[in-house]
Amino acid sequence: MNSRKRSGSGIFLMEMIMVCGFFLLCAAVCIRVFVRSDAMSRLAREKNQAVLAAESLAETWKVKGMTGLGEGRPEKLTSAGGETHDVLFFDQDWKVLDETGSGEKNLAEEAFFIAELTLGKDVSFDGMEYLNLVFRRGGAHPYCQEKDKDGQLLTLYSLQVKQWIRQGGDSDGKE
Repeated sequence: MNSRKRSGSGIFLMEMIMVCGFFLLCAAVCIRVFVRSDAMSRLAREKNQAVLAAESLAETWKVKGMTGLGEGRPEKLTSAGGETHDVLFFDQDWKVLDETGSGEKNLAEEAFFIAELTLGKDVSFDGMEYLNLVFRRGGAHPYCQEKDKDGQLLTLYSLQVKQWIRQGGDSDGKE
């Protein structure tokens, strides 16, 4: 009879491999959770900044009109279908980028954030004017191609502001 004693180290080695595999799986799940939470935190911070910038632009528009939004850039405004369009470009610190010396195409690629402004008159109410503000990530942002659930480029914030225009074109409400 051939009776050999086995040491049992093979079973111990298999158990250690399974424990290491379990810990690797747990580490992968934890890393994924931390990466996702970082992305959510970054997006929340960007949306908060977009809200603040939109509120600031809306209040400036109520006081100074469309020319106050672009610091005297009426030549940049384009009109189509009774609406006036403009685009503002921001750096990563939400400071408006200067457009002198560079084309709008280059500026769109250098900007971290873009604000699209649309000014028009509300046809349902005579004397009502509106301003639509839409904030998106610019071409320099590392996540500029991020899409929402519908497959569209991610919109950070959108705001529509309305105000009454006095007779004679005075939009600040003063007589």
